[in-house]
Amino acid sequence: MNKAGERMKEWFSLKKLKMLGMDKLLIFLLAGIFLLVICIPTGAGENADRKNETMAEAGTETGTLEQRLQSTLEQIQGVGKVQVMITVTTDTNAIEGVVVVAQGAGSPQVEQDIIEAAQALFPIAAHKIKVCKMTE
Repeated sequence: MNKAGERMKEWFSLKKLKMLGMDKLLIFLLAGIFLLVICIPTGAGENADRKNETMAEAGTETGTLEQRLQSTLEQIQGVGKVQVMITVTTDTNAIEGVVVVAQGAGSPQVEQDIIEAAQALFPIAAHKIKVCKMTE
C-alpha cells in the first residue's frame, strides 16, 4: 500500500477515534452536516417568485377576458345580466373552462347562443362551457 493509503487507514483507525472522544466526533459530524446543508443551493425562492409573477399575470389576463366576455354576452338579445368566470392552467395559461351565469339562461336558444359565442372567442370545447340561470 502507498503512504497516503496507510496514513488514511491510520487516521480512520478505531484507536484514533476512541482517543478523539465520542463527544468531539459527534460535534465534528454535526458541524459537517450543517455546512453541507448551508452550501446546497435550492433555487426554490427563484422558482416561487417566477410562479407568483406568472400567476399574477394570468390573473390579470383572465380578469380582462372575463370582463370582455361579459360585456359581449350582455349584448346578445335575451341574455340579460351576466357574470363570467374563466379558469386557466397555471403553467401554460390555456383556458380550461368557462362558467356563465346569465338572467336569460333559462331559454335553450339563449344558452346555445352563449355557448357558441364563448366557442367563437376562445379555443374551448362545448363541454367545458357551463351556462347557468341567474337567481332573481
